[in-house]
Amino acid sequence: MSIEAEHKDGVSAPLQEVEEAASGEVYRVFSESEFKRLAAAVPWLKASERGFEFWENEEDAVCDAL
Repeated sequence: MSIEAEHKDGVSAPLQEVEEAASGEVYRVFSESEFKRLAAAVPWLKASERGFEFWENEEDAVCDAL
C-alpha cells in the first residue's frame, strides 16, 4: 500500500482516506526522494539474487522461519 502523508508538528497524517490499513499494523511513509532512491536500488537487489542461491536448500530451510 502506498499513501501520501503530510508531516506537521511531529505527526504524519494521510492526505487521503486509507481503506486497506489493518488495525494494529505499522506502516512506513517515505518521502518522494526516499522512494525514488529505494526504487533505483531494486534492479541491483534483483541482480544480486543469484549470489544467494546456495542458501535455497532443504538443510537451510529451517532458518527461513527465524
